[in-house]
Amino acid sequence: MSFSLKVFRVLGQVWNLETLPEVMQKVALIEQIDTGRLEIYDVLFELLFQSIDCHPDNTVKIKISDVENLSIDELMVLANEMAKGIAEAFKQTEQTEKKLKAPKK
Repeated sequence: MSFSLKVFRVLGQVWNLETLPEVMQKVALIEQIDTGRLEIYDVLFELLFQSIDCHPDNTVKIKISDVENLSIDELMVLANEMAKGIAEAFKQTEQTEKKLKAPKK
């Protein structure tokens, strides 16, 4: 799975959201998957689907139904791993931005 900017741009288009913070707010719902709210599963399905489908090195394409057919236990594990992966991707992005903005000596 890959959590590049492309994934979040596509999710914004799919969810009809205009800003990255809006998309991230919706993505953050996966951290509440244990509540069993169906909206969270929809977010998880779409996030998982897009992270695989948007990855440039992925030659195997999946259908949303492939994701929907995973067991609840598999989804719980995926949600936790995806939340960690997203946090790590954004931490790396922030570090890169800080390096780019650092004044030259």
